[in-house]
Amino acid sequence: MYKRSFSTMVFTILCLILAGTLLIGCNSFKTQADKPQENTADANNPTPPSSENNPSESAAKPVKLTLYFPNSDATGLVPTERTVEVKDEEVIKAIFQELANPPAGLEKPLPSGTTLLDATVNGDGLATINLSKEFQKNFGGGSAGEQMTMYSIVNTLTSLPNINSVQFLLEGAKHDGILGHLDTLDPLKRNESLIIEP
Repeated sequence: MYKRSFSTMVFTILCLILAGTLLIGCNSFKTQADKPQENTADANNPTPPSSENNPSESAAKPVKLTLYFPNSDATGLVPTERTVEVKDEEVIKAIFQELANPPAGLEKPLPSGTTLLDATVNGDGLATINLSKEFQKNFGGGSAGEQMTMYSIVNTLTSLPNINSVQFLLEGAKHDGILGHLDTLDPLKRNESLIIEP
């Protein structure tokens, strides 16, 4: 009888220890589950600062442009300074908008209806501009007018620090003479000889 009571007592103690262990384990699990977990992804990849604290690289900013407009008798290009608010990637677009608005006494170099379809600048300083068919279709000048139109664009674009030559495209294609005489299969470089100081 003593042995039986001892066995029962040992069994009871073991059951109590086991029950206690289970309760402690469950309580620990519950505590972990209730604790808010840190987002490891956020810790490893913190959210970038808001745009208010870190202005976008492409935010509009003032850019000083030197535009070249033909004089009234098509004998030279007159430089004109303007400052425009523009995003970096839209400088060439802004230039074409400004060239459509010559100052008093100077001529508009772009044929009417001309649209800049696309423009890119590579690492070698080559600007490729893709113009609409109106650039060719609505051009009405002779060889002197052609020179004024082409170099108004080229000299204006090459006044930017990252451009040293201009490749013309018409509706996405190269032409040996977009406006008739001047070879445009290859990029055109700046022509200082046409510049007339005001």
